[in-house]
Amino acid sequence: MNSIVIVDKLESGEDLRSLTRQFAHTFRQLSVDDNFKKANAVFIKPNLTYPVYKKGVTTRKEVIEGLVTALREINSTTMIYIGEGEGGYNSFSMTAAFENMGFFELEKEFPNVKIVNLSKLLSKEIEIETPRGPYKIALPAIFFNEIDFSISCPVPKVHCMTGITLSYKNQWGCLPDTMRLKNHYMFDYIISKISDILKFRYAFLDGKYGLTNNGPMVGDPVEVNWFAASNSLGAFDSVVSEMMGFDWKKISHLKMAGEYGFIPKREDIRIIGDIELLKRKFTLKRSFWNYPALAAFQSKKLTHLVYFSRWAKILHDIMYTFRKKPIE
Repeated sequence: MNSIVIVDKLESGEDLRSLTRQFAHTFRQLSVDDNFKKANAVFIKPNLTYPVYKKGVTTRKEVIEGLVTALREINSTTMIYIGEGEGGYNSFSMTAAFENMGFFELEKEFPNVKIVNLSKLLSKEIEIETPRGPYKIALPAIFFNEIDFSISCPVPKVHCMTGITLSYKNQWGCLPDTMRLKNHYMFDYIISKISDILKFRYAFLDGKYGLTNNGPMVGDPVEVNWFAASNSLGAFDSVVSEMMGFDWKKISHLKMAGEYGFIPKREDIRIIGDIELLKRKFTLKRSFWNYPALAAFQSKKLTHLVYFSRWAKILHDIMYTFRKKPIE
């Protein structure tokens, strides 16, 4: 199928009915409806990188509800899983986050909908081929045993480690290990392949708010009211990053996705809508503390020193005498 990216303003009113209508119209354009009819189970991945709802940081429950409502208008039998892994560095309970943000209400409201904490499910170890050699990593077995296709629902925001976070970066939360940060030094080489292995075929943006200046948790929320959807994560990230004022070729994990062949050439992407009318400049301003964290992000040895060595607690205690913890 040709790569299609649909961009528009969120419909005014932004009630559940208008969200559902916008999703349903997009389904027909992207053939989501045909694929959903054939599927036994699908997976929806919101971005829940904080224990409570936060503008520009977490995917709104209302967006996932609108998406599920539109899917349920197609049929009531295909199983819909909505899930996320525990907070990185074992920082918070994802089950509690689902409760805080009202996601368990969707289980009660819709048939065959299940909220899953990916860190509590069985895992399967796989091997990914990368330019640095084969790399083994554990992923939730449910994607191999049950899921027919997956949907990424990111928020448009800058990220102090990866530059921006969109539909590919969103899948980092699918790694069930609460200490998944030990894989950071391989992030650029594995994230797009993980997304492909876990069958992420569609992306739908929660574009009510974005996050600028810093991220993924402590930047400044900005209201942009974007709607964006695609049948290609690579096409989606390349177009939405342009709307944010970034060149995807300068974002290292997207550049690697392009080298893997996951990002289509611009002339091969059919864009429905006018991105020029929607563009809003986002800015990344790293803080002093972002730089040592970035160095650890890119180094296996520094990651071990900062997070796993006997010096880890001492180093963190020193750091948090000078700065506030990102999650408290």
